[in-house]
Amino acid sequence: MMMKLQKTITVLALYMATAAFADQDSQKAETASTPSQAEAWLALQREGSQASLNKQPLSGPAMENIHKRYLESFTRPIPERFDPGQFNRQ
Repeated sequence: MMMKLQKTITVLALYMATAAFADQDSQKAETASTPSQAEAWLALQREGSQASLNKQPLSGPAMENIHKRYLESFTRPIPERFDPGQFNRQ
């Protein structure tokens, strides 16, 4: 009688543990399928479905300055290594 009770308790404990793990797995799967707010915003940006249809060009002087800066960037040599300390002013 005692052995049968122990087996029954063991079977019930295993069943409850299996049910608990199955519930956790279903919650994880449900959470994984629901995108976070950040993921939703990134999807909107990627798809472009909410983008404005009106072009927003820059003014002539602004474009000239951008192009001038771009061309001047080629006049400086590319260093062998990047030294992050070169920007510190101590």
